[in-house]
Amino acid sequence: MKYKKPDVAQFTDMLQMFVGPSAKAANAAAATASDFSHTAIYIDQAGDTVATCSVALATAAALGCSLSMIPPGGAEGMVEDKALSDMATDNLYEVMNILSSLLMTSGSAHLKLSKVEVGDSHIAGEAEEVFTLDLGNYGAGELVFNIS
Repeated sequence: MKYKKPDVAQFTDMLQMFVGPSAKAANAAAATASDFSHTAIYIDQAGDTVATCSVALATAAALGCSLSMIPPGGAEGMVEDKALSDMATDNLYEVMNILSSLLMTSGSAHLKLSKVEVGDSHIAGEAEEVFTLDLGNYGAGELVFNIS
């Protein structure tokens, strides 16, 4: 595997930057969500997809809103409307871009975020890493990395 599995402590530190000090990530054995709404696509220097990161709408809304300190009620409204606002969509992209650093080491090949797609388009990679998320006032969530 060219890229590393995300470290839960490092991931928790990043979440706390976005959401606040009460945020936590924990490893999970398997994904429980079946309705991923957004998938980040990470590519290598050749343009090949090497990893993905998928989240359900509630998690996407929470991460997108927390970055701009949009209150949790705003995230809940987006879930009810079944769509992220433009600002939350842009913020989710930034969060997913920052999360790319969880997959690299100083010796690994570079990867970058290519796009965040609506829907579940994660790849069946050599490694699937599932995290449950405690997002403080934004609730709970789940995030799945697939790494080739």
